[in-house]
Formats: sequence, C-alpha cells, structure tokens
Amino acid sequence: MAKFFASNKMKVIILKRDKLGDLLLTTPAIQLLKLLLPEIKITLIVPEYSSWVLKDAPFIDKLYFYPQVRFWNVKSFFAVITQIKIFLKIRLEKYDFAIAASGAHSLRAIKRLKWIGATRTIGFIPDHNVYSNLTDPIIEINKKLKGPHEAIRLIELLRPIVDFKENISFPDVWFVPPKEWILKAKDYLKKNNLSQQEYIVFGIGTRHLEKKPSKKQIITTSKYIYKKNNLKTILVWTPGKSNDKSYPGDDDFACDILSETPQEIIPLRAPMDLTIGLIWLAKKSIFPDSGLMHFAAASPGGVIGLFANGNISPPPERWKPLGVKSTYLEAKKDIKDLGDNFLYHEISRL
Repeated sequence: MAKFFASNKMKVIILKRDKLGDLLLTTPAIQLLKLLLPEIKITLIVPEYSSWVLKDAPFIDKLYFYPQVRFWNVKSFFAVITQIKIFLKIRLEKYDFAIAASGAHSLRAIKRLKWIGATRTIGFIPDHNVYSNLTDPIIEINKKLKGPHEAIRLIELLRPIVDFKENISFPDVWFVPPKEWILKAKDYLKKNNLSQQEYIVFGIGTRHLEKKPSKKQIITTSKYIYKKNNLKTILVWTPGKSNDKSYPGDDDFACDILSETPQEIIPLRAPMDLTIGLIWLAKKSIFPDSGLMHFAAASPGGVIGLFANGNISPPPERWKPLGVKSTYLEAKKDIKDLGDNFLYHEISRL
C-alpha cells in the first residue's frame, strides 16, 4: 500500500543530467509515479543529446531538452543563453515538485533546480546539512554500499510525493525503438542473409578495460554459439582510435579480431539507430557494463552483462541490467580471468 502526499492535479518536473543508460534507469520511477497518480502532469528535462531516448514515452506529458556546454566558445555562449531561456520558461509554468533524478548527491543538478523555482524540491544530499534549494532533502544512501540498484535509489526520490508503506514492485526499464530503426535493422539483416533471432549481438565498447573481453574470448564464444545454436555474431564496437582523448574507440581492437576472418562474425561499425535496431531483433546480446547494455536489457532478447573489479569500478549490485531475460557475469578483477569459455553456461540457456 502507499500513502499519497500529492494530488492527481499536481505538476512534477524531473531533471536528469546523466548519460543514456542512466536515463533508462530513471524510467521505472517515472512509470511508477504515473501509475500511482494517473492524472499528475510529468515533465522531464534532459540534455539535448539524450532527448531521443524518451521522446515518445507514454508516461511523460512534456519533454524539455537543453544544449550542453563543454568548451567555452561562441557556440557555448549561445547554448548558455538557450539554457537560461528554457529554465525561465519552466519557472513560469509553476511546478509543484521538482526532482533532481540522480542516484547520488549532485550539486549541479540541485543548482539547476533553483532555476525551476518549484514549490517543493527533492534531491539527495550527502549528510544532514540543510540545503536552501531543497525543501525535501533525502539523505544519500551510503556510498560504501554496493547496493541498492540505481533504479531503486531513484524510486526513493518519490517518497515526499508517495510514501511506500511496504515493498512495492516497480515497472521494467522502458524503451521502444522507432519503427524506422527496426526497418533499417531488417534491411541490414537481409543484406547479410540473416533473419530475426538468427544471431547474437556482442558489444565490446566500455570505459573500463577490465570489463572488456579478450580477442580469444570473443572468437571462441562466436564459434561456440554458431556450432551449438547456428547463430552468427554481430560484433559491435565504438568507432575511433583507442588513443582518442575525447572518447576512446575500438577500431584497432575490432580489426585485430577480424584479421582472423572468422566466418561466424559479422562486423558492425554503425550509428546508434542501426545498432539498437539489431539489438531489438537479436536472440541475445552480450555487453560490458555500458549504456548499450541497458538498452539491450530492455529488448525482447535481453542481455548478458559483463562486470569486473566491483570494488573500484561500478558494481553489478547497483548497475546490473534489469529485465526478465537479462543476466550478468562478474569477475573479481578482470573479465579476461574467467577463461575463454566463460559464456558457455549462459549461452546454453538459449
């Protein structure tokens, strides 16, 4: 059961500044709020680059997005002006609640909430200090704890609106790719003599090298799944050179794998739309902890997530893929330490 502190007529705005995967993990909380208070008006504000993720979400009434400022130049100046205009417009809409949707304390998000000027503002704080910008501060969950999951942390931010008296089940992560992405993926499959669910997607892009499988692990897995299930492997990687300071890519690593020209592997150095379309039509996906892992978790086939060295890099207890068909594997230090056939057990479930 739940006790409600807000009425169906109220307006809530949710600020989410994080990356694509983090945005997906916000969707259970937003869906739950809409489910419990169907008539409440929910507005979401996100960076421009991630706005496409929830553009058509049925549980969001209005979506705002703003350009980000990375380097100070003329373009950045106009981006700042645009941001100010957007937040002033939001301020005039007079929201009842504003939520800084981050699973941990975010000073930048709280500062942005000041622009919104809602009647009540909600966000995590690191201790019992009083924040003048927050009428409803929530003490941040101990950073030393690996759990609870990020999605659960975000649901905790709803407590000033809805008080959960008992454990409540929450909706799955939500994402539906545009129809044109699926059509583009089907065209790609046709050109490669493949059909839906006749392949897996194996991604290798990750910021944490200890979570990246080795060349031999990838090739061994691809050969095994083709022999056992007659499924080919579409290899997905981040375009670019590994020494790119802005965002390291995997071109060199992928070329090294493909140099052995395994017939079981189909290379895919493609934009996001085709990649996600193919994930949606795959039998299963395999991804290191990343944004694409969370997209794959929301897909019909689900994902096998790869985690390692949870004492230093983000642990699965907080970031594991959510979904009925999604699982994960974890190595104590490095995913390469698990051996060449570490995926055989999970693949045997297909």
